[in-house]
Amino acid sequence: MGKDKSTEALERRLDGSWLPTTAFVATEELPVEELRVARLDLAAGRYRILDRDDQVLDSGDFSVDAEVLPLTMDMLGVAGPFAGRKLEAIIEIDGDTLTVCYDLDGLSRPESMQPEEDQLLLRISYARCVRRPC
Repeated sequence: MGKDKSTEALERRLDGSWLPTTAFVATEELPVEELRVARLDLAAGRYRILDRDDQVLDSGDFSVDAEVLPLTMDMLGVAGPFAGRKLEAIIEIDGDTLTVCYDLDGLSRPESMQPEEDQLLLRISYARCVRRPC
């Protein structure tokens, strides 16, 4: 069975390079400059996470579902520390802002962007990179 039109449209909206703007672990804000992630590239169902030297930290496949709320993104690592692992995230996209949230323990997909008690969520907001090269 093929993807529905809303999921295909969401995939097209996600295509591009994204630069982190804010990050939180649980309720604590992390300085963006301390993140290993300097850029998230999404294209045609593939993702790459790059550091400040443009070295690929992690890469793999991703899929989204636009038929559920919150929107979901599954990331299956192919190379890097998450190779062979699946991260189940939720996402929000608003214009050129993308927020990705997942449980650092990897036990289950978060139900919301706000952590429950004893839940260790990583939430990173990104801005679409509009300059070339990014």
